[in-house]
Amino acid sequence: MKTRLYWKGLSESMKLLKKINNNFALALDSRGEQIIVEGKGIGFQKMPSVLTDLSRITRTYYGITEQDISLIRSVSNEVLDISGRVYEYAQQHIADRLNPNLTFILADHIEFSIERYEKRIDLKMPFYYDIKLLYPKETEIAEYALRLIRNEMKIPLPDSELTGIAMNIINSELVTGEIRESRTELVESVTKYIEKKFSLKISRDSFSYSRFVSHMEYLLRRAQKNQEVSVDNQELYTAVRKEIPEIGSCVDGIEILLKRKGFYLNEEEKLYLMLHVNRLCDREGL
Repeated sequence: MKTRLYWKGLSESMKLLKKINNNFALALDSRGEQIIVEGKGIGFQKMPSVLTDLSRITRTYYGITEQDISLIRSVSNEVLDISGRVYEYAQQHIADRLNPNLTFILADHIEFSIERYEKRIDLKMPFYYDIKLLYPKETEIAEYALRLIRNEMKIPLPDSELTGIAMNIINSELVTGEIRESRTELVESVTKYIEKKFSLKISRDSFSYSRFVSHMEYLLRRAQKNQEVSVDNQELYTAVRKEIPEIGSCVDGIEILLKRKGFYLNEEEKLYLMLHVNRLCDREGL
């Protein structure tokens, strides 16, 4: 599992090691731990060197990986800045502890949303009204994110993008260790069932698997709170089952597995689970 990033206070000085981009750099804190630091123009500082003016640092990130560094290099500074501000805004409005890695999760999602917009790809979000009803705080934070993108980046993302942003925030709300462990074990059991069903090995580090896990977490949260998705897609459900019967059979098995643990799915949830399982298997070369 990826080490999560978290915030810490700064000492009186730190050693800058290497530029990541103009506003991010690798550094060592006073205890010799490698971190990522963010600050406007920090990447122009001579490196390696000791930074004594810590007022130039706006955020610090611990538990860093090559994936984090790669993301920072590939995502625009504007998107990273907006994502950091949305994370801070969420901290102020949500009582639950948030995954501090949310900044990078949002940056990745927002960058992809902008790419879709520029390519005129209109991705329908069937959970739009359910999210607004069931998660008003997270929806309000997503609205704040859209305002920043529209006003500062001048990119008029559609309201439907609220759903994806809100779901990332929902999935980043850290539950108690016992509940989190139970859900993690259940998702792993579902993954192993899919692997056995189709005789394949699913990479736990892939982006498609990460999206699958996010959907499962969201599904389990809803089921645990007895909150059902209610969109009339009976015809689509029937059509998808006919088109990919082997995936439908797999989801029937997953439904039985979840039911044993007290989680119940309706046809709408089975439909979107089919789509996610199909995408996951497709990415894994089924």
